[in-house]
Amino acid sequence: MVSLADRVAQCVIDRYLKLPKRGKPTAKGTDSVKEEWTVLAGFVIEDTGTNELECVSLGTGLKCQHRQQLSRFGDSVHDSHAEVIARRALLVYLLDQLCNKESIFTKTTLPRQLDTKYKLHLYTSQCPCGDAAIGPLHATLDTDHLPQAKRRRTEHSDSVIANRIVRGHQGFDSLGTLRLKPGRADSIPTMSMSCSDKIARWNALGVQGSLLALLILPIYISSIVVGDLFDHSSIDRALNQRVSSALDSKHMPDGYKANECAVLPTSVEFERSQLVLRARNVDIVTADASIYWQKGLQASVALVNGVKQGSKNAKGQCQKEKLRPSICKLSLFGQFIAIAQELMPELLKTTWTYKTIKQRSTKYQQAKALWLDSDQFKDWVQCPPEYEAFDRTGNV
Repeated sequence: MVSLADRVAQCVIDRYLKLPKRGKPTAKGTDSVKEEWTVLAGFVIEDTGTNELECVSLGTGLKCQHRQQLSRFGDSVHDSHAEVIARRALLVYLLDQLCNKESIFTKTTLPRQLDTKYKLHLYTSQCPCGDAAIGPLHATLDTDHLPQAKRRRTEHSDSVIANRIVRGHQGFDSLGTLRLKPGRADSIPTMSMSCSDKIARWNALGVQGSLLALLILPIYISSIVVGDLFDHSSIDRALNQRVSSALDSKHMPDGYKANECAVLPTSVEFERSQLVLRARNVDIVTADASIYWQKGLQASVALVNGVKQGSKNAKGQCQKEKLRPSICKLSLFGQFIAIAQELMPELLKTTWTYKTIKQRSTKYQQAKALWLDSDQFKDWVQCPPEYEAFDRTGNV
C-alpha cells in the first residue's frame, strides 16, 4: 500500500510534469554541458471523506533578492525559494475559493472556515533551508571548505546580521537559530528568512497570512513531506518544537495555536533534485528561473529575479499590471480588494496601503506580537515599512 507521504509527493510531481517547459530546469552550455537543478514544493488538499488528493499550488526555485534589488511598489517577488513560491500561489487559490460556490470553506459569514473534511499537506523535494537542514547538511558538507563571508558595503551588513542572526550555512553548532538566505557566506545577504523559519511561522500564525486573515480563519498544514536530506529530528525541532516552546505559556487569540505538523519522508524522487542529478554523475548548476502554478491557472508562470521571465525591472516605477506576477504583493492586494468590495465593503471606505490594511487584521497581529515576543523568534528580520507603503494601484 502506498503511503500518504508518497501519494502527496507524487501528486505534486505529476502536476509539475504536466506543466510547460518554460522556466523549468534544463541543460546549459554546449561544449561543457551542465544540468540545472532546483527544489520543487507544492500544497496538496486531502479530502478525508474520499481520500482523494489534489495539488492546488506549486513552485520551484532557489533564489532570492538582496535589499538593493527590492521594489518599493510590491510588484516583484522578493523570495523565490520553492516553498515560499508555492505558498504565495496557495494564497491566490484561497482567494479564488472565496468566490466559488463549491468551495473548500464552510461558513458563509466572515471569517470563512476551512471545511473540517479537508487537510492541507506541504511537499518539498529537499529539506527546507535553515535550521531544519543543519543536521543533514553538516553530515554531507565539508564545512572546513565552506566559503567565508566577504566584506561588502551593503545597507544591511554582514556584521549587523551576525549580531542577531546566522547566515544559512554558518554556525552548524547553533541549533534552533534564526537564519537568513542565502546559505553561502560569500553571497550578498538578503532580508529573507530561511524556509525553516517561514514554515515555523506558518505553524504559529497559519499559511493564510495577515491580509487573508481578514477574510478566513487560520489554516494550518497537517503534514510536511520531505524528499532529499530528510532528518526527522532536525525538521521536527525547526518547525514544531521551536513553535511549541515559543508559545507554550502564551494565550493566543481564538483560532491561533502552536500547530504541530506531521514530519514525513518520501521515497518518491524528483528528477531535477540536486541529489538525483549527482547520482547520475553529471555536472550541475542551480537553476536561475522559478515557476509557479495554482489551480485555475492554465499554465505555469516563469520568474527570473522576481519578475516574469522576459520582462525587465522598471527602475523607479511600478510594473504594468499585465507584467506583474499574480503572486506578488501588489497583485495579491488587488485581488483581495476586489473580493473585499463584495464581502466586506465597510472595510474599503478608507484608502488603505498594503501595510495599513494588514494592521486591520487584529487577531492576527495580536498572535504575531505574542510570537515575536518569544526568545525563539524575537530577532525575526521584518520587511521595512517603506516596502509595504504602496496602495492598490502601486503608488507610494
